Amino acid sequence: MKNITRIALAAPLALALAACGGNKTEDTATADGGTEAASPMAAGDYPSIGAEARTAVKYDGTYTQTAADGTTSSLTLNSADESYTMTDAAGVETSGNYNWYSDNSRILIKSGDETMVYGIADGVIYKMESADAPMTAIGAENAYVRN
Repeated sequence: MKNITRIALAAPLALALAACGGNKTEDTATADGGTEAASPMAAGDYPSIGAEARTAVKYDGTYTQTAADGTTSSLTLNSADESYTMTDAAGVETSGNYNWYSDNSRILIKSGDETMVYGIADGVIYKMESADAPMTAIGAENAYVRN
């Protein structure tokens, strides 16, 4: 009899918890009356750049960034040969090899005279202003999220 009472009390609690969970995203209205899908991560949910991300984070894959104007850029990383493929908002694709910064938490991608720095986190890559920028000075606007 005690077990039936426990189950009867636990069932509503389990249903309430199930209703609160999940990864549902809600659409937001745009200025032209359309809708755009919300990011699967809220700004406060973005992980910080990991210490020794080179070995502590599984970072292979394609990451996408959607700008405020709706254009997207992507960056694909392959740890096996330390190669990348980058597609900018205009659809221009570049590829090559990246190098690890000395802290093993950031990568450097050289394109012509420009060196781009990306901090590696779990499921997110952050484009940083420079190799000297503090790893805590990052925001969702600089985030490329893994697909």
